[in-house]
Amino acid sequence: MIACKQVAKALANNRYYELPWWRRLPMFAHIKLCVMCGKYHSQVITMQKGMRNYLEHEEAGDLETHIHLSDEAKKRIQDAIKKES
Repeated sequence: MIACKQVAKALANNRYYELPWWRRLPMFAHIKLCVMCGKYHSQVITMQKGMRNYLEHEEAGDLETHIHLSDEAKKRIQDAIKKES
């Protein structure tokens, strides 16, 4: 079984799909068995999908850069931050 550090490094470098199947298999087995690595893997996948989606919208030119919060919304956010501090 491979170590969590090796899995995390492979996931962070996003090169695990380039590995041959006999090296990927133990890594994905580890991801299925290790709770922490499984959560990390799902977070990496979510981040990759989000970035891919953002880049597609940026390339298409349909990002909403002119959207601003209302003063009321800003106040609610500030109050929530103060409350948590």
